[in-house]
Order: sequence, then C-alpha cells, then structure tokens
Amino acid sequence: MIYVTGATGHIGNNFVRLLLDKGIAFTILQRQTGKALVGLDAPSITGDIFDRKFLGKHIRKGDILVHIAGFIDLKDKYSELSDEINNIGTKTIVDFCQGLQVRLIYTSSVDCIYRDKNQIRVAEPDNIDFHKLRSGYAISKAKGTKYLLDKINNEQMDAVILYPSAVIGANDYKPSAAGLEIYKSLNKRLFFYIKGGYNFIDVADCALALLACIQKPLVGQYILAGHNMTIKEFYKEICSLGGHSALFLPIPGFIARLFVFLIPRFSKVMIDAILDNYQYDNSRMRRDLVMDLTPFSVTVRNTIMWLKSNYKGK
Repeated sequence: MIYVTGATGHIGNNFVRLLLDKGIAFTILQRQTGKALVGLDAPSITGDIFDRKFLGKHIRKGDILVHIAGFIDLKDKYSELSDEINNIGTKTIVDFCQGLQVRLIYTSSVDCIYRDKNQIRVAEPDNIDFHKLRSGYAISKAKGTKYLLDKINNEQMDAVILYPSAVIGANDYKPSAAGLEIYKSLNKRLFFYIKGGYNFIDVADCALALLACIQKPLVGQYILAGHNMTIKEFYKEICSLGGHSALFLPIPGFIARLFVFLIPRFSKVMIDAILDNYQYDNSRMRRDLVMDLTPFSVTVRNTIMWLKSNYKGK
C-alpha cells in the first residue's frame, strides 16, 4: 500500500489527483483535511502523522510512505515550528520507516542545499551542511534531510529524497508565494524587479517525479528543477500571457532588502533566494524521473487560469 502525507498541500493534492487518475491504490495520512481535497474520492485516515503508534497502526513492512508534509516559512517567523515539523517530525518518520523496512520517498527543498555563486550548476549534494544556511526554515529542512541522506549514503534505507525548486501550477489552494505573486501581477503595468532569478518547476512534473519513484526501484536523491528564469523574464511572461504591456524598472538587491518590509508578501529570505545561485542541474531528474518537462509558458498559463477561476484574493 502507498501512504501519502501532506496531501492538502500544492504538490500533495496534485500527486493525489495523479494517483486517482492512474487508478493506483493509496491512503492519505492527515492531521486534518483541507479544501484542496474537497470532491476527491481519496481514502484518508486522520491522526498525528509524527506519532509512531499512529503510523504503526496502519503501515506495514513492504509499504511505501510518500512524505510530502512540511511547514513552509519563507518569512522566517516560526523557527521553532519549522524545526518541530521539518526536522524532528521528519526524523521520526525516517526512524519508523527504517525500523519497519518501509520504502520512504521524501520531499525536501532546494532551500536546504548550500549554493556557491561560483558554481556553474547546483547538483545533488554529497553532504548537507546546515551550518552554512541562514533561515530557520532552510536549517530545519536541512537537518531532517541530512538525517535521511546519511542513512541512504550508509545503505541503511530504501529511500529517495526529492528537492523541488519553486513550484507553480494548478490547484494552488493556499496559494504558494510564487502563485500569489503571479496573481498579484495579472493587472500590473509597472514592475520593480531585482536583477536575480529563480528556477521554476510545474507542480504536475513534481507529481510525475513522485510517481516514478514509486514505480522504479530508485534510491538516492534528485533535484526537481525546471526552468531558470530571471525575475524580469518571469514578470514579462505573465504580462505576455495576460496580453498587456508594462514598464520594468530594476532595483538593486540591497535596496530591496532594506525596504522589503513595505511589501508584506515578501521577506528578506525570499530576496536572498532571488539573489542566490539558481542554476540547478536537473539532468539526473530528466534521466530517471521526468524526461519531458512542461514548458514554462504552459505552466504560467495554467497557473493564471486556475487562479482566476478559484482564488478570490486577499
């Protein structure tokens, strides 16, 4: 049996929809349900997903646990909660799976990988050093991921670690930071942008990568990266699909960091990510998991269409 945590999240609910579409049997393990699952005929069990007794009541040797649940804190306000869920909680699940010989597929984040600006391509790490990271969120993800990676490297676990970059696409119910920025940009005619960028991947491609990890006897780690885009290119694509022109004005990164408090949906953590190295190597992913990625324009179009139909704004 396949068990899934984090099904109410962006990647999670798209993965559940893919499993339903493929007719693959699975069960959701959840603390609580959410609007992302409304209308889906998906079997679920409610309980504490970080409680070994709860896990032991349902999961058996030979099962597969897809652990997507996590706490995203891009504003770096809740370090303790990040550590509780992303570090301590993940370690609990790793230990449980190791003890019962359950295959584990874990969704981490590229944010826990230290990136040197001089690197031509950022690849899967041999080791994770959380001491080099700055935000509480990144550190919490790095600690939990390192714990699992060390066990994989020592051949103690049948497991896969996935590191998604910025995920955009349909069914973004919360919505994500990138999805919200797309929504806020739909009718803008003036854009101030930083001379940096990020890597974006379609949520549907992430779901396909998870499915491949279930269907193939893979062990190791994969960066899930799609398209390297500058922030200006990102905004221009939104305007192009929206059919309107706009004025684009660059601002220095240090100015953006100083005055980021004026725009509540942004944070210094997000600004730093834009200024960091975003040139990811996705060759391993394309070899083993997803060969043909969704074009960036298609992803942005799908995101816009879904947001217009389902997101009411705040």
